[in-house]
Amino acid sequence: MSSEYVLGIDAGTEGIRSGIFDLEGNMLGFGSHPYKTYHKYQGWAEQRVGEWKESLIKSIVEAIRLSEIEPKQVIAIGFDATCCSVVFFDENNEPTRDPIIWMDVRSSEEAEFIESIDDPARGYNGYSKVSPEWFPCKVLWVKKNQPEVYKKSKVVAEYTDWINFELTGVWTLGINTVSVRGYYDNERGGFPKEFYKKMGLEDVFEKLPTRVLKLGEISGRLKKEVADKTGLSEGIPVAQGGADAFVAVIGLNALNPGQLAYITGSSNLLLGASDRRFHAQGLFGTYPDAVIDGIYSIEGGQISTGSVLKWFTTNFINRKIEDEASKKGLGVYQYMDEQAERLPPGSEGVIVLEHWQGNRTPYVDPYSKGVIRGLSLRHTPAHIYRAIMEAVAYGTEIILKVMRNNNFAVSEIIACGGTTKSELWPQIYADVTGLPIKKTATAEAAALGSAILGAVAASKYNDVREAANKMVKFKETIFPNGQANKDYGFWVEQYENTYLALKDSAYEINNYVSKVNANG
Repeated sequence: MSSEYVLGIDAGTEGIRSGIFDLEGNMLGFGSHPYKTYHKYQGWAEQRVGEWKESLIKSIVEAIRLSEIEPKQVIAIGFDATCCSVVFFDENNEPTRDPIIWMDVRSSEEAEFIESIDDPARGYNGYSKVSPEWFPCKVLWVKKNQPEVYKKSKVVAEYTDWINFELTGVWTLGINTVSVRGYYDNERGGFPKEFYKKMGLEDVFEKLPTRVLKLGEISGRLKKEVADKTGLSEGIPVAQGGADAFVAVIGLNALNPGQLAYITGSSNLLLGASDRRFHAQGLFGTYPDAVIDGIYSIEGGQISTGSVLKWFTTNFINRKIEDEASKKGLGVYQYMDEQAERLPPGSEGVIVLEHWQGNRTPYVDPYSKGVIRGLSLRHTPAHIYRAIMEAVAYGTEIILKVMRNNNFAVSEIIACGGTTKSELWPQIYADVTGLPIKKTATAEAAALGSAILGAVAASKYNDVREAANKMVKFKETIFPNGQANKDYGFWVEQYENTYLALKDSAYEINNYVSKVNANG
């Protein structure tokens, strides 16, 4: 048995998860600790640095305890976090405001302004629409609406950058996050400073950390304070991390052209590897060197996916259902899966638009909102439950259609995340898309990807690709049902029609609600 281990830290939307892995990718212990998201107004989403700190330490300690190894046997650390979760710190490294996390879409006006700017840098994303989720939009909102916070902030960065600082005491930027959300182009000189000047953010470079590191490079050494709290060895290398979904691509070993990583959870992300640079309306990227050198990443995504199913089960599953599940010795999700599996494709006419927090791609529409239509008195909670699952799969199929139309051929989908723990939902994905869904042995792909980065930083492997080939193992493949795939063609069309029919009305409602909120 190995005497050397790596720690992978995965900071997600709902909490921080830490995994202890050996150098063959086997997970020995996994710890997690939650934190809250605060929604002051519709479309807003913030978290608190103090809760991040608590979750970081507690998740590490729990992972070590459950792994039953000695903390000193951990030789390196890798990490990832949600992307576009923006932090603001003063000269004493104290937060000047709460972090604005990725799902916050308050900066819609700023996004529209940036989208209106004519600059070559926008070609980096195919001149696609600009999402208010993105880093520059959030920073510009703070500068405009909270100028005292912006002025006082000496460091403006991402959640990933804060984790590195918290572990090492050093502020860095990762090439991954600045590429995918900050218009950083490694092949064309880095940040497009003229574009930022047109945004009104030319002074942000006084606040950004100056070092931009690749995934897996040593970004610092574990500081004494964290070592003392966790039992880890002071001074072990910490590997530069990145956005959770992109690090999960490593944990899925979806690094070759034509492969598509499907990262599911509160939101879903589709990340493809390409050997060529191309841009397309309705997709983000391609990003050069964002994961590994020489490979371009193309991206599609859905903002609200697993979070919608959680919303439904948390708020609308009644006591009778809970009792029935308990009698069968099942959790609520398992029980609802059983009930929903009995229903035909299309949930007998119930159509859901999963835009609870807007749409990321291909519409890039922060104003679109969730819809449940086609209800009748014969429908049950199981119909809505299945329809939510199907809606997420429909949204995925729309993204895949855009990829196909731009000559990006998907050879295989490799999936991970919370929704793959369900037996029903991955089958629905396969049936809707007509593609097989491949699953890895370790469901926690982001944590494994972070551990792989740690192994590279510790010089146990020469590079990320070699480490992934050694540490990622595959479990099963789910194949589509041909008849179900044909049946779903109609329902995907109805899903599209639902968005198109309601998008103008959603925009009007959003403006009205915003005015009401502004007036108290």
